[in-house]
Amino acid sequence: MADHGRGWQIHLYAVVSADDCIADANGNMPKSLMNDADWQYFQRELDSCALVILGRHSHLAVPNAAKRHRVVMSRSVAGLNQRADAHWWNPDDLPLAKLLKLLVPAGGKIGVPGGQAVFEYFLKHQTDAFHLTRAPHVKLPGGRKLFSGRQSAERRLVKAGLAAAVSQMLDHDTDMVLTVWHRARAAAK
Repeated sequence: MADHGRGWQIHLYAVVSADDCIADANGNMPKSLMNDADWQYFQRELDSCALVILGRHSHLAVPNAAKRHRVVMSRSVAGLNQRADAHWWNPDDLPLAKLLKLLVPAGGKIGVPGGQAVFEYFLKHQTDAFHLTRAPHVKLPGGRKLFSGRQSAERRLVKAGLAAAVSQMLDHDTDMVLTVWHRARAAAK
């Protein structure tokens, strides 16, 4: 795993429709993407994280009921700001490595539940794992895609240097499947 200089492992989490959407045309996560088995898995994963980083829209849509150490990625702030609800961070002003050194100097697992701009950013910054849950019977015409562009989620993950592990059926009633994609290891020399 990439250690980002001090032992951090970055894990991204998303649930997507058959057409690679994380939200409907209004930018909201529809009930058709919500699933108890996926939610339980996701919550256990976030509980194991030293820090959670997400976008402003995701932060506002999902209150921090578990009181996790949370950072909101937003280009509308300067640098890093402590607010009552979370730290707010502009990656253009403060590099990721410096953010992690400031907030989790001992290292640990960093959970990133997105939105699209957050996923795009982290896919370029040595993501160690992407936990991708797919709802194969849900389509969201005109919805917000996981990634910008026309490539499928899986194609973008491969292009970013990630490789799929064995998939796990989370819910037989909905055929919801989780695949964890890991950073491909360099060949031994």
